[in-house]
Amino acid sequence: MLPETFLEATALLERTGPWLLGIAAVASLGLFLSTASTLFRRRPPAPSRERSLPERLLFPVVLAALVGAFALLVWYHYRIWRDLPLTVPSDVGEWINNNLRALARQGRGGLPPVDWNNPPRYLIPLWIEGEKFFFWSLVYAVSLLYPFLRRTGLGFRTALYGFLNLYVWGVFLFARPFTAPLADFQSAVSPWFAAGGFLKARLFFQLYPKMLFFYNSPYMWIHPPLMFAAYALLTITFVACIFMLFGARREHEREAYAFAKIGYLFLTFGMLIGYPWALQAWGPNWWWDPKISSSIMMWLLYSAYLHTRLYTHRRPLWFLSAALGILCYLSLVFTYFMAWFFPGEHTF
Repeated sequence: MLPETFLEATALLERTGPWLLGIAAVASLGLFLSTASTLFRRRPPAPSRERSLPERLLFPVVLAALVGAFALLVWYHYRIWRDLPLTVPSDVGEWINNNLRALARQGRGGLPPVDWNNPPRYLIPLWIEGEKFFFWSLVYAVSLLYPFLRRTGLGFRTALYGFLNLYVWGVFLFARPFTAPLADFQSAVSPWFAAGGFLKARLFFQLYPKMLFFYNSPYMWIHPPLMFAAYALLTITFVACIFMLFGARREHEREAYAFAKIGYLFLTFGMLIGYPWALQAWGPNWWWDPKISSSIMMWLLYSAYLHTRLYTHRRPLWFLSAALGILCYLSLVFTYFMAWFFPGEHTF
């Protein structure tokens, strides 16, 4: 049984979080429908770059609801750190440390002894389990501030809001980060708080390595958010490339390139930072992990896409660049779902 204070925090999260996501989902649907209806009128009442009153009201509502939901997750993760320390009686703690030292002398373990006056605590990142797609959606929503404030073309903004609608409703209906939050984590740590005596010692050697090398790993705080932020920004590039393919407006090409180069930087640094983490977690035999292989192919495609901009003044290469940008995003989607369908080291 988990501590009562933590269960109360979980109940509050489960009550409040779905309401915030629901507000964001309904507002995003209204935002998309209002801009789409304006777009398809024969005679719009305002120039296409002007923002209608519903758009000016609903987009901030979506953004505020998502930011509020994220703040709620931050608070919940703080409660995990505060309420779920791995504490043991002094004799059990001494026995655990003696075993850790013995394993180190035999070269069979690299876990450091524990200072039980400051017991191990979970410092869990905000992008695991159902939270990762929510974080992706949040970054995408924040990224839309740029085209929203710049008043890009109404058609382009409508398409961007369409993807925002898909993201937010996907989180609300499928990812559901506030319904049974962090279920895998909770099922793993629950036995600890129901156990006593030396049974905790056995559980410690199951929980502590994953705490150090996964949940509390510095790489976990850098590598995944960089990748998810790249995915969000490159979604805007994808939308702009679709408009490039069916039109010849330089504005769309500039939007595609602006978000692609930032997303590409995030993607590159995220992959580079993942390299030492893979060595630490899996050893040297990780190169043929399916998701890593597909990520490298995705990176090569985006490298090629960025180079095609040098030649977009030539009409055939304009369309080639647009088609390549679309292909890049399809490879991104394929890479994201790779871990779901093909076994490997990656679980996200």
